[in-house]
Amino acid sequence: MIKLLKYNCIMITLALALFISLSFAAEEKKNTQVIKEPQVKKEEIKFDIGDFEYKSEGRRDPFEPVLLLKAKSAREVRVVKDKKSATDALGYELEELKLVGVLKSDKGMMAMMEDTQGKGIFFKKGDPLNQNMWVADISNSNVVFAYKLKGEIKKVVVDLPTKK
Repeated sequence: MIKLLKYNCIMITLALALFISLSFAAEEKKNTQVIKEPQVKKEEIKFDIGDFEYKSEGRRDPFEPVLLLKAKSAREVRVVKDKKSATDALGYELEELKLVGVLKSDKGMMAMMEDTQGKGIFFKKGDPLNQNMWVADISNSNVVFAYKLKGEIKKVVVDLPTKK
């Protein structure tokens, strides 16, 4: 009796599994039958090169280094390509600048200065500060500025601040 009961359970389970797999196969077959619609040819759209217009507004210059862009946005750094025209238009008074440091490189000495807004500016020997003043000399401990007053050249020495 127990054997007969086990046999019946196995048979029912197999029949149920067979029925379920056949129903899934039939359903899958229904889904694969697709009614083919007549294909309508779409008109090919042709573009003329004159239809396109590139606008660089709001886009990054692809030729500008990304690090420079980040520095500009972080500290509002100005990149001056032609120092002479920039200093003629803007110019700095000596009182507006603070000597931060001096750099020594292969090309010579450079003075690192900071304006009242905290923007960093580099000057080398001969660079103009404004229309009347220029950098006369840079040493390890100071920067010498020169200016003309009534046809006479005068010099101002600015020492590098030391840590106390």
